[in-house]
Amino acid sequence: MANQKISAKLYGAILATGLMSFCGVIVETSMNVAFPTLMTQFKVSTNTVQWLTTIYLLMVATVVPLSANLKRAFKTRNVFLTANLLFITGVVLDLITPNFSLLLIGRVIQGLGTGIALPLMFNIILEQVPPQRTGFMIGVGTLITAIAPAIGPTFGGLVVANLSWRYIFAFLPILIFSLILGLFTIKQTTQFKRLNLISGVS
Repeated sequence: MANQKISAKLYGAILATGLMSFCGVIVETSMNVAFPTLMTQFKVSTNTVQWLTTIYLLMVATVVPLSANLKRAFKTRNVFLTANLLFITGVVLDLITPNFSLLLIGRVIQGLGTGIALPLMFNIILEQVPPQRTGFMIGVGTLITAIAPAIGPTFGGLVVANLSWRYIFAFLPILIFSLILGLFTIKQTTQFKRLNLISGVS
């Protein structure tokens, strides 16, 4: 009989990628609440401030379809590391930004990280979880991602009302925990083919 148990390391890998996806979605849904404050602070119009969400979603939508190619071309751990470091970089930029332009650049970088992270969790589930438990773990993964937009606006409203809009990006401890956990638990179970940048050269 096939082994139906899920190892602790596999749970850790799913948690690491799930936390990163959760952070990406909750930041995106929290930002809308902060628009009036950002418009006042940076003296930008409604059309301009909406690019914080639009550019983020564009980056996510651009990168997610490339997940299959990334998975085939690079190690899973390296893909996770790239996604996490991109998101951390974007968060740090938005925490310290003195102007709207840098805030927008931070959102672009966060979108790239989230676009890589979202399908990565489900790739790990589909590849490594025993078939008898796949449906359950997909449900858990979906729940992790679905909770974020449900609580995002409330979280954003509480932060803006009681602290500063910058605290919307204060997920560094969670992201660092996710990074460390993922580096220790994510393993390669499928073959990958390195991109040959000099193919055809004799």
